[in-house]
Amino acid sequence: MTVVEYDNEGGAYALVAHVLAQGHRRVLFLGGKPDHTTALGRERGYVGAHRARGLEPDPALVLHGDFTRDSGHRLMRRALDDKLEFTAVVAATDMVAAGALTALHEAGLDVPGDVSLAGYDDIPFARDLHPALTTVHVPYEELGRLAVRTVLGRAPDAKGEHLLLGTHVVVRDSVAGVGKGSRALR
Repeated sequence: MTVVEYDNEGGAYALVAHVLAQGHRRVLFLGGKPDHTTALGRERGYVGAHRARGLEPDPALVLHGDFTRDSGHRLMRRALDDKLEFTAVVAATDMVAAGALTALHEAGLDVPGDVSLAGYDDIPFARDLHPALTTVHVPYEELGRLAVRTVLGRAPDAKGEHLLLGTHVVVRDSVAGVGKGSRALR
């Protein structure tokens, strides 16, 4: 059997590395269900990017929910109500980020002026949010084409292997450097 998927861990690693490169050290992670393989890969990337820079992420800044807008809204409200200290948020999906963005706006906070925000998936409306969302592009069309070719026996190396497609960070307007606006929330 051939498995065709994209690099959840590598994409999250690159995204969190981008956020950390902007000077953020308190990065809230709004993840998925801990038993979900996609969520686990993205959380591993979050942790790995921190550790590669000699940082240990604060476990209190890792919140689990599901991959929905409502979950992002609920988790962000909880983080704000609990007065967690963070300067940036990395959401496990763009839908989670959209919910978090709404909660931040409802709390009177500016993105990226008060807190930076990033998502994952690069779904079409991510560029239409205000501000446009920094995210990880997932090659869904290529994934679908390769999966079909694999099933039809026409994919290169479709002989019971693991085909892992790459992802990349799409930098937009929702992440700013720490010295350029974002401040620690408490």
